[in-house]
Parts: sequence; structure tokens; C-alpha cells
Amino acid sequence: MARNIGAGPSGDYFRTAVTARYTDSAELEADLQRYRQTNKVARDFMTLTWFEGPYGSPGRAWARVTIWEKEYAGRKSGATVTCEPQSCKPDWKALPPRQKRTNLHG
Repeated sequence: MARNIGAGPSGDYFRTAVTARYTDSAELEADLQRYRQTNKVARDFMTLTWFEGPYGSPGRAWARVTIWEKEYAGRKSGATVTCEPQSCKPDWKALPPRQKRTNLHG
């Protein structure tokens, strides 16, 4: 089934890369469990990284930057966040011709 994941008018897709750095391991573990509910999260010692999107406009990616910056600005633990809006333009290519399947049941 085809689905529209929201490419912009130019065919670009947008996402937000989020990297959070922690000084408190308990806070990191709590966030890791919370963020894994909706994102694929990579952990590197006291750092978590995840990507949000795709979005059809850069404004939605920038909005996520604002949300995460405000979220981490209110923390007293020393945790910090760095966010980077990103874009890509898919380069669709034709697949090679389909190979004829052999009859597996004799």
C-alpha cells in the first residue's frame, strides 16, 4: 500500500537530529526509556541521539528544535541538547528487470 510521508513541494524531506548529553546516569536511563517509546535511540556512554521526522517542511523540523531546546533549558541536572534540522532529496532510480522465478515445487 502506498503512503504519503510528507515530502515538501520540492520533493525534499526534513527531519531533526537530536543529541542529548547527560551528567546524571539516572536521568539518562529515564529519558532513554521514555524516548524509545517513539524513536530509535542510539546511546554512546552519556549521550543519546535520535531523529524525528520525516516532515514536509523545514518549519516543522525547526519547531522540533525549539521544543527540545526549551525542554532541556528547564532542567537543573546539567543535561544539554543539540539539535540540527536536516534535509534530503530522494534520488529514485528504476530497478533492474525482474528475474523470472523458477518453480520451487517441481
